[in-house]
Parts: sequence; C-alpha cells; structure tokens
Amino acid sequence: MTSRTAALRFLLLAACLVAGAVGDSSAAPLPMAPADSAALAAAIAASDSAVAAASAPVAESPSAASTSAVVDNRDRVELGVAMPEGYFDWLGTLGYRRNVLTDARFQHWLQIETMFGKKEYLSEGAASVAWYVRPLALWRPEWRIRPVVEGGIGGYIVVQFADIVGFEDWSSHARAFVKGHAVAGLETNLSDRLGLAIRGRFTIPASRPLDYAQLVLFLR
Repeated sequence: MTSRTAALRFLLLAACLVAGAVGDSSAAPLPMAPADSAALAAAIAASDSAVAAASAPVAESPSAASTSAVVDNRDRVELGVAMPEGYFDWLGTLGYRRNVLTDARFQHWLQIETMFGKKEYLSEGAASVAWYVRPLALWRPEWRIRPVVEGGIGGYIVVQFADIVGFEDWSSHARAFVKGHAVAGLETNLSDRLGLAIRGRFTIPASRPLDYAQLVLFLR
C-alpha cells in the first residue's frame, strides 16, 4: 500500500467520524421523566392545599347575619299577672303568641289570651284574639334587655259573675267588643327558652276594661 492510499483511507475515516458527531449534536434531546421523589412531593403539596381550603371557616354573609339577628319567630306561652285600670286590683293572664309573618319593616304576631280576676262579690273572665304589629326599626333582639313597642287590634268576650248579697244566687253578664291597643315595655331572656317581660297596654277606647300593666314569664 502506498502512502497516498493510506492517506486517502485516513481522510475518509475522519470524515465519517465528523459526520456522526454532527448528527448526534443536532438531534433534539428526549424529555426526561421526573424522579419518583419529586412527583410524590408535588402530590403531597397539592393535597395539603386542598385540605386547608376545605377546612377554612366560611364567613357568614352580612345579610344572613342581620336577618338571623332581627327575626325571632319562636312561639311562646306567657303566664302573667296584671294590675288593671278599673274595679279589679289584679288579673291572672295566660296567653299564647305566634309570629305569623315578618316582612321588611314589621313583625306580625297573633296572640290568644285568657284573663281572670276576682274582687269581693264580683268575678270576671275574658278571652281574646288579637293581632299585633311590631316595627323592626324599634326592635333590638341582640340587646340583653330589649325595648318592645307594638300596636294592634283584638276581639274580646268578657263574662262577669256577681254574688247577690243576701241571696244564695249568682247573676252573670257577658259582652263582646273590639279594642285597639298600643303596647310598650321591656323584655329579657333568663335562659335560651325562658324569659321575662314587663309591659303596659293602652287601649282605645279607654272606657273598656282590661287595660293594664303586666308582668309576664314566657316560655319558648
């Protein structure tokens, strides 16, 4: 082999090596899969974020909070004693009140009440059904001692029994009428279900009986 032939073979081999090196460097690198430890760490971080978001307290909207603070619509039974205007010194009262409607400005209450009084020879019993309206602008249920201002109208049946002096006999008299009322007072909660109220009731027309100042123990 001559020196010329050996030189030619060397040049061809060098050209092949250079072409191979250029082809490998121009090829796009293959993506590498993340290591198992990195994938596990990412999954744990995502899980922690989801748990934290789910356990975060949900803020109550102002409208819902104000509505729950304004509306107290639990029915209640009232046991009371009253000092009325007129002949009797006191009256015993038993009533039931139910919140039947609350709109944007008023609470509407239905009240059923019975009353009884006795003095000397005269006894009196009464039954009434009344509708009261309470302005929400004057009602503060969040206060511990709350002012109460109401107005309403009611129908009454009153029965009187009189012991006729000198005779073993009774006479009775009954009448029915409608009266309008304005009520003002204070009430407070003694517990979650028990409360105490003091109120005065003013009546139109004032000539009718049973206007009174009343102390009431109520149970919800």
